[in-house]
Amino acid sequence: MLIPVKVFVALSILWAAIALVAQVVAARGGGRKDYSKRSGNPHKGMVYNFTVAMMPAHKETVKRHPGKFAVGVLMHVGVLLVMVAVVLLLVRPTAGCRVIAFVRPMVALSLLAGVYLFIRRIFSEDLRAMSAPDDYVAILATCGLLELAFLHPVGAQTQTAFLIYAGLLFVYLPLGKLRHAMFFFVARGDHGRRLGYRGVYPPAAPGTE
Repeated sequence: MLIPVKVFVALSILWAAIALVAQVVAARGGGRKDYSKRSGNPHKGMVYNFTVAMMPAHKETVKRHPGKFAVGVLMHVGVLLVMVAVVLLLVRPTAGCRVIAFVRPMVALSLLAGVYLFIRRIFSEDLRAMSAPDDYVAILATCGLLELAFLHPVGAQTQTAFLIYAGLLFVYLPLGKLRHAMFFFVARGDHGRRLGYRGVYPPAAPGTE
């Protein structure tokens, strides 16, 4: 039973990768051409945008809501660890099981964080006003993955259910909000590259302008 399931998961990962790459290629074809004169380094701008610019001191929303930011980071870290475990279960099952067992406490915390974010989206009037159905589907689907990862050590049947669910999640990945797992990095990289090209990122040290 497990071999067909692994084939399904592998194909779903392949589908997600191809679909996301196609979407990125299509997205890069849009937007206005930058006619400004180059005055900086695009690569340094990208590095800055993925490092210093992401620090809490440089993000107003994080400084004003550090607790909510921490909860979001906690959930995303757990999801990343689970995705790594899924890939390991396909290629080295024993190592995958060990990883899941090791990160199980973190997965539990991530699940609690996901549930909190879902409840907050329901009861926050501001969040409800800007939420589409896919926002609820995405977080519920993520919480389902975390829950099955937490239950994974129970037995072989749980592992099968976990892998099938992970495969379905990969199928859904390019079709809804979860595609931000790819586009967050693409958009931030492009943003840093453009501002680096214009000499805005990284900003000049005080007194050197």
